[in-house]
Amino acid sequence: MSNAIRTLFLLGAIGLIGFGLFIGDDLSDARWLALLGGAFLCLLLATRIPLAAGMPTFNRGLIRTTMLLACIFILLSAQLIRIQVVRQEEIYYRTGIALDGEVISNPRLYQQQLTVQRGKILDRNGVVLADTTLQDGIYYRSWPVPSTYSVTGYYSPNAYGMTGIEATFEEELSGQAGTNPIEQTIRSLFGREQAGADVEMTIDSDLQTLAYNAMGNNHGAIVLLDIKTGETLVLASKPTVNPNSLYVVSDSTDANAYWDTIANDEANRPFVTRSTMGLYTPGSTFKTVSAGIAINEGIANPDTIYEDNGQITIDGRVLVEQNRPDQSRDQWSLREAIMWSLNVVMAQVGLEIGGDTYWEYGPKLGYDTPIPYDLPVYESQIASNRAFLDSQNALADTGFGQGQIQMTPLHLAMLASMWANDGTMVKPILVSKVTAADGSVLFQAKPQVWLQCVDPATANDVKDMMIDVIETGSAQHGQAYPYTIGGKTGTAELGDGTTNSLFIGFIGDPEPRYAIAVVLESDPDISAVATARDILVAAMNRRDGD
Repeated sequence: MSNAIRTLFLLGAIGLIGFGLFIGDDLSDARWLALLGGAFLCLLLATRIPLAAGMPTFNRGLIRTTMLLACIFILLSAQLIRIQVVRQEEIYYRTGIALDGEVISNPRLYQQQLTVQRGKILDRNGVVLADTTLQDGIYYRSWPVPSTYSVTGYYSPNAYGMTGIEATFEEELSGQAGTNPIEQTIRSLFGREQAGADVEMTIDSDLQTLAYNAMGNNHGAIVLLDIKTGETLVLASKPTVNPNSLYVVSDSTDANAYWDTIANDEANRPFVTRSTMGLYTPGSTFKTVSAGIAINEGIANPDTIYEDNGQITIDGRVLVEQNRPDQSRDQWSLREAIMWSLNVVMAQVGLEIGGDTYWEYGPKLGYDTPIPYDLPVYESQIASNRAFLDSQNALADTGFGQGQIQMTPLHLAMLASMWANDGTMVKPILVSKVTAADGSVLFQAKPQVWLQCVDPATANDVKDMMIDVIETGSAQHGQAYPYTIGGKTGTAELGDGTTNSLFIGFIGDPEPRYAIAVVLESDPDISAVATARDILVAAMNRRDGD
């Protein structure tokens, strides 16, 4: 065998091993062993050097054995590098389940996490929302702003886990992101302190606290978005979990008791972050969608006339109109149907749209589609399946926002912003920047379009109708001059006889700047419209004061 061929086999062995190490965690053990097998054959062929014909048999055998052992040593070295360097984190953090159901993990992790200077979580103005302080050689985590608990989440190493931003940005906050395994090994060998990156959010903690307090004793959520950038200024939910009660450095009776209380609280469900995980029937706020689809498809325009004499019969079911402001009239335009929230008119619009068109527009408007976000977001739906929309009554109910529609408050706010932004739904942003301990920027968010939902002309028609709702329609108590506010109220009936109150809207001067969604559960004792108005005005005042 020529030297050139042996060199090729040697390069092949190096390439196979290098490829396996470069792939790292993405390579299964079976494929890694296959690569090692191929590299072993290449090494055997590469080290098969010609020996002198007269060489004693013992010497010949000794040389061949030495070459074989050298090949095996090289492969063992590659395996050790993969275990101790490339897959260090995976093995170090590996967990298992014992026969009794107990989670088994590396016991050194608990102490290590208590000695890491975890990064801060900050609001848009630098206000600290989560911090780590050193006391007696142990880092303690704290969360000073109650209104942001549902956003930051909790962090409880080896006790209750983690949620929220603490979980989403665990690698960054713990200092693992931005360093490779070799750097981590060197830092460990030299005893250098591990420091996490700071996570800066778009949340305005003052507005967040205003919204959180404005909900009073009611359960629900409020979301406020910048229409043009998608930045989330408010992501408030009630009730929530107090992370300070779950951070422990040793077994705590108080923490265990608190955990048991919230884990078994089926009535309040504090673990459900309602702003992103709460799925609600949107009620009449969805009438903007039905009107928008009808206009976009050329089925109707804002001045199209429908008959509403107080009731309509659909497949034997009588739907009674509750909202006509003038009982002597039976002719109403689509614009007036939005202004006064006329169910009979919107039921007819739903029937005209039809099941196929509703189902087709779902993904275009963000339904049955994962919303890209820095926290888990449940998917909204127009219906649980296409067949539901074959029923005439189901179409009628969908037309005015009942049926099987489910939406998160975040999606509702995005919908409001879309009507005020020429039909463009911007990707929502929660984390704006991540900065490592050395000052380097690991991540910087940039505004970007997510969906182009409808034509700009359609969106402007719906926007104008939402302004009419506030200025001359059913929600005139939402006015706040000199600002221009547009919106749509909603009421969703629950199975227990109570109702949720909703509002979506936007504010500008007059160009729309912020969009909001307010959801208040189970016959709230405050007005969703007034709550939204106050928060929108506060947002504008803070902007004007900057």
